[in-house]
Amino acid sequence: MINPSIKDFEKITSWGHLEEPFKAVQEYSKRKEEFRWLNPEHRNMFINYTKTRFGYIGNEDFQDYYKIANKPIEEKAWKYLMLRKAWYVMPLGWDKIAKNGTKIIDVGCGDGDTVQRIIDYVDNFWNVNNIKNKKLHVVGTDLNKSRIQNAKKHVRTNNKNITFEFQAENFLETIENDSFDYSLFTGVIELLNDQQAEQFMKRISEITKSGTYIVDLLDKFPGGTPRENLDKLLKKYHFEVNNRHVILSEPFDIDVLSDPLKIWPILSEQNIWADKIQ
Repeated sequence: MINPSIKDFEKITSWGHLEEPFKAVQEYSKRKEEFRWLNPEHRNMFINYTKTRFGYIGNEDFQDYYKIANKPIEEKAWKYLMLRKAWYVMPLGWDKIAKNGTKIIDVGCGDGDTVQRIIDYVDNFWNVNNIKNKKLHVVGTDLNKSRIQNAKKHVRTNNKNITFEFQAENFLETIENDSFDYSLFTGVIELLNDQQAEQFMKRISEITKSGTYIVDLLDKFPGGTPRENLDKLLKKYHFEVNNRHVILSEPFDIDVLSDPLKIWPILSEQNIWADKIQ
């Protein structure tokens, strides 16, 4: 388990993405994506990360491993990862969620860090725009019970108009159609094979009325299926991509990894906001 220091937090904060949430978009270029392979720390981490993924799954399905893995996390590490991931999990389209006042679902919510960021974003948006008559309810669902326990332990709000809940196991199977205005899923569809992805998007379309936000890994690792043409699958299930950005998972440096704790290699990610076709 990571044990970040004050200096580690300061390093991540210095990236500037708290002041400019879309800084990763501004800094991305295809050349940087290609040049990351010249970075020795990235190459070594890529090899180690690939081996780790192989070790996770062995001869088993990655999703089965994910369901049973016991992954408790302390508050300091949880806050560090939330700050770290904010570089590539950007608030793309979140203004629509804040403006409308709504009910949303985070599918595969993990430890709840994205739920917390949605809560904080909406709370701040309402304060800045003097909005007092809206409500937000967030449902986080995940197949891993230990991560749901992490989310219940760490996620907080002081705004009486913002509520949340967390559900373990396959909540998607039991909820009614059109239950949510918006859905989001980060790091989920990349773990699904093509047949599973079809079933997943069909269900997301059934439960979502207005739009969806997606973060998806574009690099190939064991147990994963990157999809550069995810827009086609979305369109098949009645979503139109309104905005899409390919970014790197941290600020680019040709010599070292920018993350002082070196949690991942420099990953290629896509952020998508798609509106439901009415």
